[in-house]
Amino acid sequence: MKKVNLVKFSIILTTVFIILILIIAALLPFLVTWYVEKAHRLESLATTIMLTCYPCAPFTILSLLYLRKLLKSVEDKNILCDDNIKNLKYMSLCCIIISFITVIAGRFYLPFFIVAATFLFLSLLIFVLRSVLIEFKE
Repeated sequence: MKKVNLVKFSIILTTVFIILILIIAALLPFLVTWYVEKAHRLESLATTIMLTCYPCAPFTILSLLYLRKLLKSVEDKNILCDDNIKNLKYMSLCCIIISFITVIAGRFYLPFFIVAATFLFLSLLIFVLRSVLIEFKE
């Protein structure tokens, strides 16, 4: 049985996700307009979704780039280094910013509260992982 290198696969996936986010950001006006028409929603929903997704996209891409750097470091067998701890800190911060943006948007479209809670939980998870990494390093 062949050994699967999950770290390399994860690096490829982060690259694919970054490309997908860029494509979705480019197509967002068309996708949101189509959704609003098909779901028979208010026209203002399209604006709300775009005004929420566009500020979140750079922080999502930034977080994926930090994850990619962390995975590259793990691939090089350099797990307990300061750069990984720093990358986890920045990833957690990006998740908090996304959560803050989506909480504000949740006032206008309730499903964004679920997105905010998800990113807040993800931020907490990354923060705990960072704390564990710091403890192992010491």
